[in-house]
Amino acid sequence: MDTPNPHKPGLLRRIIEENFINLQGLPVSVKILTVGGYLAVFGMLFFTLVVELAGERLPTVEYMLVDQNFTVPLIVMAISGLAFILGWAYLLTGAAAAKARIFLPVLVLYALQIFLVTGGQLLLLFLEMLFLMLVLVIYGLTFRTKFWRDLPGLHFFGWLGAVAVIVVFSIGISATNAQVAAALSANFAIVMLLAYVFWILLGLSIIDLGVMIGRGVTRIARKLLPFPVFSALVVFALLIHPAAAALVFWLVKDGFLLLDVVFSALLILGALVVWIARRWSWSTGAVVLTLSLATPVVSLGLTLAFAGHDFTELLLAATGIFPPMLLFVGLTTYNLLDMGIKFTAVDGRTLPKRARVLLYFGMLLLVLACMLFLANERIAGTNQSFQNIQTVINNLFALSALILGVPYVVWIIWKRRDLLTGPESDFSVPPRLPWLARVPGPAWIAISLVTASVCACVLIGIVFFIP
Repeated sequence: MDTPNPHKPGLLRRIIEENFINLQGLPVSVKILTVGGYLAVFGMLFFTLVVELAGERLPTVEYMLVDQNFTVPLIVMAISGLAFILGWAYLLTGAAAAKARIFLPVLVLYALQIFLVTGGQLLLLFLEMLFLMLVLVIYGLTFRTKFWRDLPGLHFFGWLGAVAVIVVFSIGISATNAQVAAALSANFAIVMLLAYVFWILLGLSIIDLGVMIGRGVTRIARKLLPFPVFSALVVFALLIHPAAAALVFWLVKDGFLLLDVVFSALLILGALVVWIARRWSWSTGAVVLTLSLATPVVSLGLTLAFAGHDFTELLLAATGIFPPMLLFVGLTTYNLLDMGIKFTAVDGRTLPKRARVLLYFGMLLLVLACMLFLANERIAGTNQSFQNIQTVINNLFALSALILGVPYVVWIIWKRRDLLTGPESDFSVPPRLPWLARVPGPAWIAISLVTASVCACVLIGIVFFIP
C-alpha cells in the first residue's frame, strides 16, 4: 500500500515560517507581545517613509549640543521617544525572564543611560536611585519564583509603566522642547554605540548571501546531473572564474574585486589538492562549487559597502521609487529580522526562547528609534546631516566581513557543511538527467577543460582590446 505524501504547506505559510519568529511553545502573552513588536517595527518603517516624503515641511525644534545648534522634526522627536520607552520595556522584560546574570547587566545599563541625561539634577537622581533600589529589592526577594520566567506578559506592563514614568521625569518634564530633544539626542548617541555591535555582526550577512546564492545553484546542479557531469561543471566554474574576475576588475579598477581573483586561484589550488589526495566526492564538489559562486557576491558586496552603496540602493536610485533613508532603514531592519530568527531559534536555561524574543524586539526598537532620530538630526542653518550614519555603518559592515569572513567560512566548512551543500537527504533520488552518464567521465572533464579554456581566452582577449 502506497504511503500518501505529506501535505505541503502553502506559499504564504512557508513565507511566514521562513521570515518570522516561530511562536510554537510560547505563552499566549509572549505571542501577543511578539505580534505587537512586529507591528511596532513595521509602523516605524512606515513612519520613516512619511517623514521622508514630508521633507522640510514638518515643524522642527532647535536645540544646542556642544556649542552647535541642531534641528529635528517635532514628530520625529515624539515617535522616537515613544519607541525608546517601548524598546526598553521589551528589553527589561526579556532580561527579567532570563537568569539574573542577564537581567542585572541590562538593568545597570538602563540606569546608566538614564543617569547620563539627568543633567545633575538631584531630585531626578534621587528618584532614579530609589527606583533602582526598589527593583533590586523586589527582584532579590522573588527571582526564584515563576513570576519572572512564566509571566513575562504581566510584568511587561509594569516595566512599561516604570520606564515611561522614569523617562517622563528625566526627559519629558524638561522646560522646553529643545531640552527634550537635546536629552533624546544624548540618549540615542549612547544607543548608537550599542547598535554598532549589531552592524559589525551583520557584516557576516554578505557571506550568508553569497553562500545562499551558490548553494541554490549547486543544489539544482546536483539534482539534475550525474556525478561525472557535475564534476565537469565544477572544473568549468573553477577555470572560468579567475578570467571573469580579472575582466571585471579591469573594467571597474576596484581593489576589492581583485580579491575575487585571489580567492578563485586558492579554490583551484584546494580542488587540486583534494583531487590528488583522491578525496573528491559529491560533497566536496558541492562545497567547491558553492564557494566559487559565492566569492563574486561577497567581493561585490564589499565594494559597494566601502563605496557607500548596497545592491538594492543602486536599483532604487536608478528608478527613483523610494527615498534612500527608507531603503537604508528597511535593509537594516531586514538584516536584523533575519538575525532575530536565528537568535530566537535557541531555547536554553540561562536565556530561554521567550526571553530571547523579547530581548530581540527591545534591541530592534531601540536601534530603529536611534536611527530615525539621528538620521533626521540636522545642523541648523545648513540643514545638513550632523552624522553620516550610513557611511559609518557601511564601513563597519565591510570591515567586519573582511576580518570575520574568513574564520566564518572556515567554521562553516568544518562544522556546518550542509549550509554549503544542502541536506544530503535531498539527493537520495537519482539525478533527473541520467542519460548524460552515457558519455564517459574523462570525456566530460575534457569537454569542460576545452570549453573553459576557450571562454577564458575570449575574456582575456576582451581585456586586451578594451582601451
